[in-house]
Amino acid sequence: MKCEEIHRFLDTYLDGELDRARQLELEQHLTVCPACRSLAKERKEFRAFFATSVPAYEAPPHRAAKVLAAVRQEQHKQKVSLFRQPWVYAAAIVAVTVFLALKILFPDTENEFSRQAVLRHSHSLSTEHLVDVASPDPAIVKPWLTARLDFAPPVVGSPAAGYSLLGGRLDTIQNRTVATMVYKHENDVVTLFCWPPKKEQLSKSDRSIESYHVFTWSNAQCNYILVSKLSNRAMDEFADSFRVRIKSGAYF
Repeated sequence: MKCEEIHRFLDTYLDGELDRARQLELEQHLTVCPACRSLAKERKEFRAFFATSVPAYEAPPHRAAKVLAAVRQEQHKQKVSLFRQPWVYAAAIVAVTVFLALKILFPDTENEFSRQAVLRHSHSLSTEHLVDVASPDPAIVKPWLTARLDFAPPVVGSPAAGYSLLGGRLDTIQNRTVATMVYKHENDVVTLFCWPPKKEQLSKSDRSIESYHVFTWSNAQCNYILVSKLSNRAMDEFADSFRVRIKSGAYF
């Protein structure tokens, strides 16, 4: 590389986005060119100064949730465009074959968790026993749950606009006692199960089981399973808003 090229690619290199071949060429040039090496040092120092001097502003939970929803919508558009490519169909046949083989050799534990969560959710609706402790106040629901569990579940009063906490109860999923928070959204009931990820950590996924939508995810505190008949978009908004509030500490 010549000095002019170094100047053109230097910022990309410092961002860590330069391809491997050019990165090696650029680094080799820096070892033999004092002027370019000095320029790289100046830009690194400026970046460090800028990062430590500029104040950081955290987006409010509702704004962060909207951004996540917009990103997910754009990713969906890209997936639709990709699936129109002819070669994708051949690759899909191979992928499905491998997937079926893995399903036989390695049963889907997460699917069993999700099926039991759906069973607990539907049972609570059919028996009209939604909660053991009825209150919209997390300061009441959380102590009740914590006193009967070996962990303290995070409780959010209103994860997103239009959702209200009905209360909580205890459930058993795969021989684990779990905390259950129940929310109301217009005519829909939304059930959120959680327990510590001691032995297993649920992946971020969504599936449909017996006409119910089921979302799973995990963080350092808990595994989560969300069950309702809300649309996928509404489930996305609920889960995104809940995750943002947990991350920002806006929970009891």
